[in-house]
Formats: sequence, structure tokens, C-alpha cells
Amino acid sequence: MHILLAQAFGTPHASLHQEFIDNVWLLWPSCTLEQLAALTPDRHDVTCIRALHRRKLRGLTWDAYDLVGISYFTATAPLAYQLADTLRARGIPVVLGGYHASALPGEALQHADAVVVGEAEKLWPRLLHDFENGNMQRIYRHDRPVAARRIPCTPGVNRALSPIGGIEATRGCRNHCDFCAISHSEMGRHLRLKSVEAVVDAIAAMPHTYFVFMDSSLNLSPGYTKKLFRAIAPLNKKFACFFNADVADDDELLKLAGQAGCIACAVGLETISQATINALDKQSNTVAAYGRLVERLHDHGIAVMSSLAFGFDNDTPDVFDTTLEKLNEWDVDSTGANILTPLPGTSLFSRLRQQGRILTTDWSRYDLYHVVFQPRHMSPGELYRGTQRFAERFYSLSSMLTKIFSALRLGYYPFLAILEHHLTSRLIYRATFREPKKQ
Repeated sequence: MHILLAQAFGTPHASLHQEFIDNVWLLWPSCTLEQLAALTPDRHDVTCIRALHRRKLRGLTWDAYDLVGISYFTATAPLAYQLADTLRARGIPVVLGGYHASALPGEALQHADAVVVGEAEKLWPRLLHDFENGNMQRIYRHDRPVAARRIPCTPGVNRALSPIGGIEATRGCRNHCDFCAISHSEMGRHLRLKSVEAVVDAIAAMPHTYFVFMDSSLNLSPGYTKKLFRAIAPLNKKFACFFNADVADDDELLKLAGQAGCIACAVGLETISQATINALDKQSNTVAAYGRLVERLHDHGIAVMSSLAFGFDNDTPDVFDTTLEKLNEWDVDSTGANILTPLPGTSLFSRLRQQGRILTTDWSRYDLYHVVFQPRHMSPGELYRGTQRFAERFYSLSSMLTKIFSALRLGYYPFLAILEHHLTSRLIYRATFREPKKQ
């Protein structure tokens, strides 16, 4: 059987400029399709595509595939549905899966022959067996988390576009932030730890010398992570990962991270408001300690990329300038600035819908760069333009040069990581905010 696995991403009729920006996004590795391919019995032939661009689609002979599986997020749901409808009109069965499909399976069923709800490790092989025997079900759902030993330890490798590999050592998150799709998925709140030996073997087999841990956070289970860092140190590779803010309290873990090759990390600072942090119940974060957090990571040669969102109920129009001042004061090396987005399936979406504050369910606008709800203390336009102004100022040429060359003190590889992050972020933000949008 010939199977096509696709990740709904990009624009089929994109201009060359937009396709270039999409390819910048694709520098970030993904493990989704590789893991699905690893779950597929060897007797089947599998093709994987991540970007649905015109040139890639033109090279596909759709009728050659017996089954097409499409994974997608909320913002790419319209693209996934468009492709699925086109394929089904040609008589090609389509399976949909991913966070959005799991949150809204009834919606997905309108565009698919089958929908996978939750983790695919047990469901995908069973679906393929049923399909071969002519009795594929409409919904495949499991009622318990997949054990770590059953999760493939397959690297995300995109040799054609990216010098960066990806790996997942753990799955799930113990935090329960009200905006997070992972911790609100049926299985995402359960932390699972893969075999350290299997993870190390997968990293050793990567063709890349630089890779990213795709885990929600690598300090959720400190004992496991310390063992992992000790084991990968001899591989002499460099990596970036995600940490929770309380990693600053574990000096041994930070020391081992530096010795293992960690050159950069992303930390979900989320906001500069402690009241908002308390409302999120994110106990790992203390705003007053953010400066110390950055300092401790820098002490071990690790660059810091913060993740922030604007639009929380405590945010007022001065939050953008104040946040920029704080990031500079704390010496944060780079940042991702998003507009708070209530994704379906999260408690944030449920609360805002109950309050009548959801402005649209055009899922294409749920991309972290549009305002899709009514903020409490500012207008949608103020939230949009404030985020736009923040990104323009943080990624201005003078600010970029200062932060990039400042990273040299951390070492050659952290400098390269910050250089890459600033250049790609500037391109993405300028493309995202390039046209004035009425909010």
C-alpha cells in the first residue's frame, strides 16, 4: 500500500516571497511525520511532505496513493480541510489527526474518512489494519496515555532545508497553563520519559551536529534529565531545548546541560505580570527571579530565548513598552512575542467563549499573530499594533546587533544560535506584520 503523510503547512499558491518565508519556518524541525512513518509496517511504502507548496504538490501523483494522512494545527485547519476535500473528491481516502482534530473531531469528520483523536502510537497501526481489511472506523480514540516504551524515538530530519535536527526525549507536561494545547489534550498532561539509551542512540545516528529537543520542558523530571545530559556529553553535539523558569534553582542540571552541549534554551516567561502568572497557576515562574534566571543560564554559556504572549486580562496598553524595558534589563538574548490565542480545547477558549469574547472562528487567524478575542483592557487594534510595535523595536537593526554581538561572550555556538534566531525572527515578523490589518 502507498501512503502519503502530510503536515498541513504553507500556501499552495504562495508567491516566491511567501514560499521563502515558509521555508524559514521549516528550519524548525518536526518529528510528527517521521514518527508516523516509524509506526507504519514495513510492507507499506510511505512518502512524507511538510510544505504544501505549488512545486511540491506538482510533483505528486495523487492517484498513486491508497491513503493520505494529514496532521494539522488550528491555524492550518482550513488548508488541511481544503486538501482533504480535494483528495476525497478524487476517491482517495483521507485520515486527519493532530491537536485541532483531537480538540474538534466532529468538525474534522466533515472532511475525512477517519479521524485519529489523541496519540497515534496504538491507533495508527490499528487504523491501517482496518483499512486493509475494508472496515476502517470513523473515529479512532484511546483512553489512556501511551507508555513511553511504545513511543518511537525517531529524529525529525529535514536535510533538504535545515541544518537542524529534532528529537523528543519526553512527552507531556505537568503544568496546566490555560492557553496551552498540549496540557489540555487528553494525554498531554501525562509526562512520559523515554529510555535514555534509546534517545542517545537516536541522537548519535543524526546526521546533524546541532539539534533541538522538542520536549515541552526538559527540567520537569530533573533526575531523568541529568542522566540524559551525562549520556549525551560524549557525543560532542550541540543542542537547544525548552526549560521551565525554575531551572535556575538546579545548579547541577545547568552545569550538566552546559557540559552536554546545550548552547541555547527557550523559557516560557509568558508575561512580566506576577498576577497573570498566578492566574495561570504556573508555579515554576516568579517574575522577580527572571533576571537571576537569565544570569544563571549565561553563567553556563547558555543563551536565553524567552517566549511571551500579550493580551492577558491583566495587560493594559503600557505592557508592550514595559516588557521591552524588562527584557533589556534582564539581558534576554532573543524572544518570541505572540498575541494570546485561545486554541480550541483549552480552558482559555472555553472561558472566553462563555464570556462572549471570541470574535471569530476563522481558524486561519489562530496563528498567534491575529487578535481573535476581545481583550479586557484594550481594543483588538491596540493589542495587534502593540505587539507589532514590540516586535519592530526588539528586532530593529540596532537592537539586533547589540544582542547578537553581546552573545559572543557566551561562546561561538551560542553566538551562532542567537544570530540565526534573530535573523529568522526578523524575517518572520516583518512578513507577518507587513500588511496593515484592521483589528
